[in-house]
Amino acid sequence: MDEKFVDDRPREAIRDYSLWDYALAVYSQPAIQAQCLHLQDRYELDVNLLLAAGYWACAQRCWSNAQVDELVAESAELRENYVLPLRALRTNATGPKRKALYQALKTAELAAERLQIDAIAHLLSVMPSSAQPDDANEYELNLQAYARVYTGRERVSLTTDLAELAAAMAAAVN
Repeated sequence: MDEKFVDDRPREAIRDYSLWDYALAVYSQPAIQAQCLHLQDRYELDVNLLLAAGYWACAQRCWSNAQVDELVAESAELRENYVLPLRALRTNATGPKRKALYQALKTAELAAERLQIDAIAHLLSVMPSSAQPDDANEYELNLQAYARVYTGRERVSLTTDLAELAAAMAAAVN
């Protein structure tokens, strides 16, 4: 495994990243990106909250259900009013004549995601850490806590998919 992680910082330095830097670094890993997009497309989970769950776990912290509810509420306005509409516009901007429009919408969507991540990071900065079992897999616990908002029928598949993401996130920082 490489000593460097995405940029010139040592791999173990990821624990000191801001949420935004962590999200960029971890999301750049092909397995993590693919799994996050799968969870977004299949279960309508928010990639930014999935990445925030990993960030919190990287610091060996677990979310409570109440904290997840706060995080979802905090990020909902930005996600629903900006991120999702921009994503829908971007994905519909297809074809060679719309290449510049696609890029502009992608840039705007990324800016909206950055605002959402900043809002999540602010809330995380004032959140206390919840107690967890001694042998806890914080990645799985946080992802499962967030996935509790999923109300669909595919709960077993979701649990398996979250375990795969948790393993990939843990591997990315170890």
